[in-house]
Amino acid sequence: MSAELDPVVHHSPAMSVAETVLRKVLDKIIEDLKYKHADLSLNRLNSGGANYTSALFAATVTAPQHDTLKLFAKVADVSGILREKMHIDIMFKTEHFVYSDLVKVYERIEDSHNISPEHRFIFPKFFGSHNVEGEETIVMEDLTAEGYGTYSRFKCIDWEHAAAAVEYLARFHALSFAYRKDDPENFTKDVESLKPNEADKNEANEGMKDTWKKMVSAGIQVTKEEHRDKLLKILEATNGREVFLKFRASLSTPVLCHGDYRVSNLLFRRQNGRLQPIVVDYQTVHSGSPAADLLYLEFMGTDQQFRKEYHGKLLEHYYKELTAALDRFGIDVNEVYPRETLDKELKQLAPTALVISMVVLPLVLVEAEHAPHMGGIKEMSDFAISPGELFAARYSGLVSDCVAWAFI
Repeated sequence: MSAELDPVVHHSPAMSVAETVLRKVLDKIIEDLKYKHADLSLNRLNSGGANYTSALFAATVTAPQHDTLKLFAKVADVSGILREKMHIDIMFKTEHFVYSDLVKVYERIEDSHNISPEHRFIFPKFFGSHNVEGEETIVMEDLTAEGYGTYSRFKCIDWEHAAAAVEYLARFHALSFAYRKDDPENFTKDVESLKPNEADKNEANEGMKDTWKKMVSAGIQVTKEEHRDKLLKILEATNGREVFLKFRASLSTPVLCHGDYRVSNLLFRRQNGRLQPIVVDYQTVHSGSPAADLLYLEFMGTDQQFRKEYHGKLLEHYYKELTAALDRFGIDVNEVYPRETLDKELKQLAPTALVISMVVLPLVLVEAEHAPHMGGIKEMSDFAISPGELFAARYSGLVSDCVAWAFI
């Protein structure tokens, strides 16, 4: 899922399979809430190329003597061999686990440490899910009804939004360290269950060879000639799903990472003059390194001019916020994640992040009219889209900066 949605609403004269599934799920939610004589209005949304796994819906529930309920839902919209290759079942199971289990764990931890409201990590309110294969559904509050809005995925993130994003990322990671301290047995179980699955690595790589070549060729072409040899050496060392597994591996102390922490998966609102973010799309939560989430945010959402001004400041701000968040849990950052460890892991993961950016950034920046449509996608090769000028500028700058920072 992506937070960024096209405001255009699509009405279908006949109910789609996804809508039929969703209506059953919403009927159960309405029943559980005891909304008698309720009226349900359902509209399908267009993500404008920002979402590739789900059909997205806005729902409004009205009932006598009850406040109007505004909901947002996503229903799995991938089938066949593509479902298997994208591990859709795992993605929805992961998000269900986060909303139904991990949120409660984190709330108990924050309660036990008397974390004040302004310092808590806030999850969207969860209303229910449906976990039948092929019909996976997640229903949560409609955050736009609460005043939250999106930040354009085509724009470089500005400092105010970037600072808010890393502040919330630091809180998310700090909760994982606190979970490990307060309940090590259950933390270990969850870490094990959320480890990236390596069992299908070879099979996935075999099926991805041609697609992989198409995806990486664009990145090589836009890279400055003097930097291509460095990039080619990285590419020779890995391919296919292997690169994603490497990027998600735990390097020191494992934490529960978001896994797709980019500006499209955050919404923002301003309260009392202060920018307040909220994070969505927990389908890729896994055990890994905090540095991976931080790199991903910067590589997917910034341009060279931003990094020239704010790269160092962004890292400093993240670490300052992580230190403060851990301190609220009675944890010394130097005992669990010293700054030298963060710096080491950033350098260790940056080459892999560059390869992932080569594959993912074209999809992040694709114009709506050129985006792959889930209903018509049959093979992974359909994701090998032709990147535009924005990708060329962004990616070339990323490689140049990684060379300048001695990351590669």
